[in-house]
Amino acid sequence: MDPVTHAAVGLTIALMSGEPLAASNPAMIACVAGAIIPDGDIIMQLKGDYAYLKNHRGMSHSIPMMFVYSGIITGLLMLAFNGAAFWNIFPLALLGCFSHIALDITNSYGAQILWPLSKKHITFDLLLVYDPILIILCLINILPYTRGIIPPYMTVFIFAGYLILRRIMKKLAQDIAYQNLGYKYKSEYFRIMPSMIGLIKWHFVLYTGRRKIIGEVNIFPRRFRIIDNKKNIDTDLYKIAMDTPVGMFFEKFTPVFHVECEKKEGNYEFEFIDLRYHISKDFLHHATAVINRDLEVVTSLFHPYRKTRNVEV
Repeated sequence: MDPVTHAAVGLTIALMSGEPLAASNPAMIACVAGAIIPDGDIIMQLKGDYAYLKNHRGMSHSIPMMFVYSGIITGLLMLAFNGAAFWNIFPLALLGCFSHIALDITNSYGAQILWPLSKKHITFDLLLVYDPILIILCLINILPYTRGIIPPYMTVFIFAGYLILRRIMKKLAQDIAYQNLGYKYKSEYFRIMPSMIGLIKWHFVLYTGRRKIIGEVNIFPRRFRIIDNKKNIDTDLYKIAMDTPVGMFFEKFTPVFHVECEKKEGNYEFEFIDLRYHISKDFLHHATAVINRDLEVVTSLFHPYRKTRNVEV
């Protein structure tokens, strides 16, 4: 989720707990700060896109760090607001922090919430990165003219119902995909994710062993289309690609990716494609590795967000 959504959710939680909407209210500030602070890993952007994306939603989004953040926020606010009580501030700071990681694991990027026990990104693939329904619910509770329309407890039930609806939509999209694929492929791995361009669109990746089939499903009206059908490269070439610096990075960066290979002037040019996000007829993140005939790395570049951006790895 984006920082604006996280802040809106933090503010909504504070208001639902009965805290007044005031800049002088340390409990409200604590909840909003807690909802935003895990994205403080954006400071890694100072070292460039590679450093940021390599570390984003890692340790900073883990359950242990939520308690650390909450303690820091509480301490600072107790210093800034003389007489502020620890137990009035800390619980809301912690709620804000947990709202952040709870939302982040609902989208396709996920978060390493179990760090240091596991570095796996946990994800439920339910919500869009910018989910309009969540924003609308928050605005109804925040804006003065709409705040009384929905009681706070109803907001919780509505959002829970929305998550259930998204889960049903995901299952329906999966069924549509299987029906159109005709169950003719032996599935080694299947993942279905929210599209980045619509509430009723879903994006899927199917591994068949020899190929990766990427497609899109529209819930209503029911539509199905294959975006791409990619043939896997030779196992030996794949191993060479994954032994490069950018290959090792890409394997940690995304759980669903494809590697293509082209031989140019005696060199092997590998292209890595992150299959999670498809926008405007292309995928969002790419990388390139060029290996010479002596298996030495000539080029190792990460292309975040667009192919024209080159970040050396």
